[in-house]
Amino acid sequence: MYMKTKHKYKLIDGEFDPCEARSVLLTLVNSKINFHSMQSFGLTVRTSGDTSFHDKRILELTQTNTDIRALIDYAEKNKLHLSVDGTIEIKIIDASKQK
Repeated sequence: MYMKTKHKYKLIDGEFDPCEARSVLLTLVNSKINFHSMQSFGLTVRTSGDTSFHDKRILELTQTNTDIRALIDYAEKNKLHLSVDGTIEIKIIDASKQK
């Protein structure tokens, strides 16, 4: 199974009412924001390292959070549902060859 270098997994697939979509999507986005916040904090505490990548991702994800909330609010106001398709693609790479 792991001999392939590319793997795809369908994490989200379906139609959701606004309340369900809010829960699923914002939990995912907030989890990523928390991940980058912890990574940034860890770098700062351990090494006073460069946190610019994590800071940039936090800003991007915060904007994504705002955009998703607005979309869900629109759907809720107009009594609409949302179709969400979320596929994740994972590639196995040899980190020793990246340098």
